Amino acid sequence: MQTEMGTNKPLTNKNDFVIVEQLKLKRTYYDTLVNVDTIIDNGFAVYDTTFEYKSKGSGTSQSEINSDIVLNYLKDLPAAKDVSMFAGMDYNVYVNGIKLTLRALMTDASYWSVFDHTILEGTTFNQTDVSSSSQVILISNLTAKNYFDSDENVVGKEMILDGKTYKIIGMYDHVGKVIQYVSPDVVIPYTNYNLANQDDFYNGPFSVMLQKHSDQDAQRLKDEIDNAATLVPLDHPDNTRGYQEIVFAPMTYNEMFAQALYWEEDASKSLAIMKWILMSLLAFFIILPTLNLINLNVSRIMDRSSEIGVRKAFGANQGHIIGQFIIENIVQTLIGGLLGLALAWGLINLINKGGLLGKAELLFQPRFFLYSFIITIIFGIFSGFVPAFRMSKLQIVKALKQNKL
Repeated sequence: MQTEMGTNKPLTNKNDFVIVEQLKLKRTYYDTLVNVDTIIDNGFAVYDTTFEYKSKGSGTSQSEINSDIVLNYLKDLPAAKDVSMFAGMDYNVYVNGIKLTLRALMTDASYWSVFDHTILEGTTFNQTDVSSSSQVILISNLTAKNYFDSDENVVGKEMILDGKTYKIIGMYDHVGKVIQYVSPDVVIPYTNYNLANQDDFYNGPFSVMLQKHSDQDAQRLKDEIDNAATLVPLDHPDNTRGYQEIVFAPMTYNEMFAQALYWEEDASKSLAIMKWILMSLLAFFIILPTLNLINLNVSRIMDRSSEIGVRKAFGANQGHIIGQFIIENIVQTLIGGLLGLALAWGLINLINKGGLLGKAELLFQPRFFLYSFIITIIFGIFSGFVPAFRMSKLQIVKALKQNKL
């Protein structure tokens, strides 16, 4: 979770993101219900007829967004600092007779300011390149290794995708994320895609990432996106089924990720559920070994009761006894932490080299390890203090009788 959702490159600005993945067209159709009641008035039957107009059903169509909808209604929102649209697709290329599948991203010049990839060589394409449909491309260093068998001096070389020849103008660091638009293999100006092939006036291949101003609340940007949806015309000829409402359903990056793991129509509920699940798992994996550690320490200290009796007989006070066992626990925790660090490092490299997570790569997070290590030290001190405090209160005679020296 830290690897996928942490604020590390190219997601340094992730907490400012609001994403619109799809455009939803909604309609509700109604029917007139006739109710006839019969009453007797002065011996004659009287019919009372009422009409009720009620919802009979609803329908929804959803898809990625047409580029014109993005440019006309989502690009210039006041609460958005940057806006980038992108469409992902796969290309199959053959290198020395070996099939290589590349995750390509068709996007705009703003992509490089929203996602802060580390540029290793060359430069990124700009708005001029996008407007002129320049056949330029940026590739990851992993793609360079797979395609050219080298990740050095690739700028200026050419790559053929789907019959088009692209000139490489830059290379960025591959980060290995599950989300395709965060970790593409190659990035191309979206104007190289035939925009005439988009489905219709509303639907196309694009999703949109908006970055809010850092001093503003994400809800303000969400509200502006919701308002933009009301400005999209519904009387276009492509609205053949009479849809009555357009919805963008904006989400924060964390909400998007949580909804993919546990789907709720309201993405904020998905995020709340995911947080509770993660907190429960974290508590379980911390509390269970802590209880085991306390039990082990109790047994270990009980076996050393005669040692405690001898130390007290030679003048050791309660603080000395408690301090001894706490220091022992801290030393053991430090040794265990170093072993855990080495094992984690080795396991991460084994998983990444073996490709067990596909193109996603686990990252070693020093800050995450530090936090975990501090928590472990705290519980190590606590697990040593409780039994040591109990044993330090033993009378010397009782402590000596517990075990033989």
